[in-house]
Amino acid sequence: MHRIELSTIVFVEHRLKSLELHECSLPLANPIQGAFAGIYGTRSKPEAFVAAREHADRNRMDYTVVDLVVELEHKPNPTVMKTPELSQYDFFSMLRMASAMNRDVAEWIRAGLAPNDPRVAQIDDEQIAATLANEPSLFGVLADSPACRHLRLIACPVLTEFSDHFLNAGIVPFRHWSAIKEATCRFDPTVHVKLSPPPQLASSTSAASASPSVAPRASKPRSR
Repeated sequence: MHRIELSTIVFVEHRLKSLELHECSLPLANPIQGAFAGIYGTRSKPEAFVAAREHADRNRMDYTVVDLVVELEHKPNPTVMKTPELSQYDFFSMLRMASAMNRDVAEWIRAGLAPNDPRVAQIDDEQIAATLANEPSLFGVLADSPACRHLRLIACPVLTEFSDHFLNAGIVPFRHWSAIKEATCRFDPTVHVKLSPPPQLASSTSAASASPSVAPRASKPRSR
């Protein structure tokens, strides 16, 4: 197993005793549905913390930082990612992908949208990371695509509520919530950070469990 640490910033008005991690996703300018976001990488974290402190001071608020660990089954690709290799990894950094992958990722997103969806016009086949940074709702479409559903963590640039600059974020789709193994409050270790699954995930799991089972129809086995 391999571990990657993300950090998220939580703005608060008073001292806390506990936090639910699923409520602590990085505050983005346009939230990503069905996924948790945290700052990824040694360069973006210091910039994010400085911007958070300035934002908190301007708005007479306080903030804290939660560090969390995402566990991967496979060692991250040490080289530039190419499309045929993606299925071998559960971490995909759009910051380190071959330029040819832009068109593939764009097609995966386009395939998940209705032809008349206005977001289709925003897809840039040459700069797909910029497309996602400007229209984060498309990230959910990408994460749901057959090529990416196995990914536990995706790194891409995002725009937050508290900074004018794009920051690198790690995105964990809710379906892979169990990959988050621990979380701690950096400024106050006595604050208990709970890893309860997001309500959306819990409700979908309950609905699936409650669905009546239907006997499968007999069918001829497919040749392999």
